[in-house]
Amino acid sequence: MLPGGSRHRPHPGCQSMRYLPLFASLSGQPCLVVGGGAVGERKALQLLAAGARVTVNAPRLSPALEAAAADGRIRAERRPFDPGLVPLQLLVVAATGDRAVNHAVADAARAALRLCNVVDDPAASSYISPAVVDRSPLIIAVSSGGEAPVLARLVRQRLERWLPARLAVLAAWAGSWRDRVKSALPDVTARRRLWEEVLAGVLDARTGPAQAVIDGRTAEADTALLRLLQRDGGHAGATGEASGEAWLVGAGPGDPGLITVSGLHCLQHADVVLHDRLVAPALLAFARRDAELIDVGKTGGGAATAQSDINTLLVARVRAGQRVCRLKGGDPYVFGRGSEEARALADAGLPFRVVPGVTSASGCGAYAGIPLTHRGTAHAVTLVSAHLVAGEQEPDWQSLAAPAQTLVFYMTGRRLAAVSEALCRHGRPAGTPAAVVMGGTTGEQRVVAGTLGDIAPLAAAAGVSSPAILYVGDVVALRAGLDWFRPATDAAAYNSEESGEPR
Repeated sequence: MLPGGSRHRPHPGCQSMRYLPLFASLSGQPCLVVGGGAVGERKALQLLAAGARVTVNAPRLSPALEAAAADGRIRAERRPFDPGLVPLQLLVVAATGDRAVNHAVADAARAALRLCNVVDDPAASSYISPAVVDRSPLIIAVSSGGEAPVLARLVRQRLERWLPARLAVLAAWAGSWRDRVKSALPDVTARRRLWEEVLAGVLDARTGPAQAVIDGRTAEADTALLRLLQRDGGHAGATGEASGEAWLVGAGPGDPGLITVSGLHCLQHADVVLHDRLVAPALLAFARRDAELIDVGKTGGGAATAQSDINTLLVARVRAGQRVCRLKGGDPYVFGRGSEEARALADAGLPFRVVPGVTSASGCGAYAGIPLTHRGTAHAVTLVSAHLVAGEQEPDWQSLAAPAQTLVFYMTGRRLAAVSEALCRHGRPAGTPAAVVMGGTTGEQRVVAGTLGDIAPLAAAAGVSSPAILYVGDVVALRAGLDWFRPATDAAAYNSEESGEPR
């Protein structure tokens, strides 16, 4: 176990779910709909489409329900709500339009430990019905937990337009090959990678076996998949074990939306994610549910995972055949020690690639209204690490004190006063605008602005702590008109799920 590491923990994002999405097999299972009007009719027909044995309990039934009862598709109990019917069901739907009756149905279901959906009343429901995109056997459910059903419906409609109509054919084709692929490639990682390669591009109409199936060229797809199996050793007696690779990915300065498309793709396909402490949990939630998440970050001045240990772990996991996403705050090659990790992989003869990220200097500056350069104000920018390892040479303060340039100091922390004093001592005017940005690009962003002469006491009085970054230069004075970002106190709030009924 690495110091500060956590190899097996709940996946980020799971703890905030109000509902657990699941797909229930209702074939032959008894289900009760209380209510015989238009809504009850719709619910009963949905349950029938899923193969359920449906009972409708209501004094009167709609014409469609009467027809279904007449031909034996449903069982009709033509009387007011009968609580005695509830314990005999797997699912119960309350759809009477009478709030008191609906709540009585919910109470009876709760007492009998049966799941109950009260139409358009998620607070009284123990399960909710999502908006559904049906490409059976591929089914996509969209829900807002009853908070915004219209939003969920609009998302479903967008998915309907985006997803190919013949995805059902593709899913069936993949299913027909499943046992053969499993036999040819016993290793689960090798199989996953094969299927990722086969199915890649189908959602953006790129060529490949999956697109051939979508286009009706099934024989061509079969030939292509067989060729891939032979390549991976399925007919040569090989173990089918997958080769590993490392991806050094910049996560950006804090806002999950600032990761690149390529970086997000790496995160979504990794077997293992080695991440820094400051990587947003909302970003980690994009990792595969079965991916192993390992925190190798450190707290300034606190316990740390040695870089040598991270390098060793990275090499070991890639050698073991895993795809490892080394997710680093900002950019891997800007004070991120990414080059040290890349060197360790290169020395071990292992494959890797580097995915750049939005570095903190530009990201935090943009969100704080501080441009790094501005015509007539600053024609150069210098990035400096304020954190010095014992024995390292001090920065060239004389050069840094030169005018008409923007200075950005990373990892300022406890050296803020020393940095300010050194710049002033070497000729940078004490009145030079300066600002410290803490928690930049996140909902916790704070900006303390002043001058080079007073920024240290101002930041101390404001309780500024790591992670913080210092900007020095006349561009800081521009932020009064460029300060666009307003951190939200509830920036971490992301809704999920929906009731399925219109409001």
